[in-house]
Amino acid sequence: MNNKATKALSSCIYLLAVGSIVAGTVSCKGHLFNKEAVISGVIRNLDDKQLLLLQEESDSADTISVKADGTFRYRFAVEGPSGTYLLYIPETSTPVYLYVRKGARIRIRFDANEPGQPPTLRGNVANECEIVRRMNEAFSGDDPEEIARMSFPEYRKKLMDEYTAVVKLLKKVKDRKFAESALKELTARRDYNLYCYRASYKLYVAPEGDVEDAMFWDFARNIDLNDIANARSGLTELVLVWDMQSAHIERSDLNVLKELARRVSNQEVLDCLSGECMYSALLNETAVESLEETYALFTRICRDTATLQDMEQAYESKITAIRKFGPGKELLDLEMEDRNGTKVNLSSLKGKVRYVDVWASWCGPCRYEMQFLEELAQRYEGDDRLEIVSLSIDTDREAWLQTAMPDRPGWKQYLATPQSRQVLEEEYSITAIPRFMLFDGHNRIIDIHAPSPSDEEEIDRMLQEWLGPDGNSTAKRQP
Repeated sequence: MNNKATKALSSCIYLLAVGSIVAGTVSCKGHLFNKEAVISGVIRNLDDKQLLLLQEESDSADTISVKADGTFRYRFAVEGPSGTYLLYIPETSTPVYLYVRKGARIRIRFDANEPGQPPTLRGNVANECEIVRRMNEAFSGDDPEEIARMSFPEYRKKLMDEYTAVVKLLKKVKDRKFAESALKELTARRDYNLYCYRASYKLYVAPEGDVEDAMFWDFARNIDLNDIANARSGLTELVLVWDMQSAHIERSDLNVLKELARRVSNQEVLDCLSGECMYSALLNETAVESLEETYALFTRICRDTATLQDMEQAYESKITAIRKFGPGKELLDLEMEDRNGTKVNLSSLKGKVRYVDVWASWCGPCRYEMQFLEELAQRYEGDDRLEIVSLSIDTDREAWLQTAMPDRPGWKQYLATPQSRQVLEEEYSITAIPRFMLFDGHNRIIDIHAPSPSDEEEIDRMLQEWLGPDGNSTAKRQP
């Protein structure tokens, strides 16, 4: 799915969470055996002897070492409720979806030379793991161009066949609490994907029109915007966004909040979605006036005390950062060390547009983005107007050296000094990674919340806008 379509569809819930700037670990010491889960197995023909374990909605990742013979075993305490985990194999970009509860035993077999073949899972939660896998793969969003080539009845039959297959698996699960919860989420994901037909149709069939199929509108009219399950699946926001598009209302977090206040009455839904809108505005908004207006409306809609408190603190920090680090402002310099320990200042790269990737070796999502960063470097290989800077905030130099990509022309690896780590956290307000920043050739800020390399279309658009066609890295001038 291309990035334009992904944005247009409002996307599905992604398992990979943003990494925290403070390394997190899962400890198994001092816990009873029945509170533990064990993940083990064998992965053949793996050169990179490391795996990453991420928990859904968590802000950290754990590294699992693989022995020379391909075997691994990882035991950890399950302190909270059961949930979805992702075992990620960086070398082959293979995700292995897992369901983990206290006492779970999961055995995995995989051959890195056969990345097209899914891993084989065995153990006492094997059925649950298969259900989680199918829910994430079958209901994570099809290519919108493929959807647009089908009639709605054809697309609905495809989804219903997949839905029915997972329901049959659920009947084999002994844990009825899991089965009931999974069925609710499965139904919400099914309906989300069914509504995606409208987005595909408007993108590729009738940009100025809308779906003409009566079966689709029978389904759409029965969507309950006050159902919290629809809010959590993303369906409620998807309906609002595409109704706004049809009414020629600009899509923005502020306008989504206005539609939310107008069409939704369930306070639980209002709290959930207004918080998401405000979080999005804090990440993406760069104009003080727009952010102030969005925050004012958010505080009128949301009634959840914890959410209001969290957003108030984040809002104050963002307003301060915008005023200090808005587009056109002078960059606050950062001291960095290369592999040899030689100190280099970010400002010394003046004359080039700089795309800075702030990451760490322990951050799973950061390492996930590396494959896309490598593709970005390949696309701009030989273009001396651009310098890609991977800036690690690791405190363990050896861990950084072991995980950093090789240096190459136009893309260098650096380690932030202790002083720079403090500047990144306290001045640039980087409290979650990966984070990407863009600076122009005059040491001025373009965007300290630049698109990620996985958002290929958006980052290419921004880079091409600033690089210019004539070798002048400051082709676009700041006001």
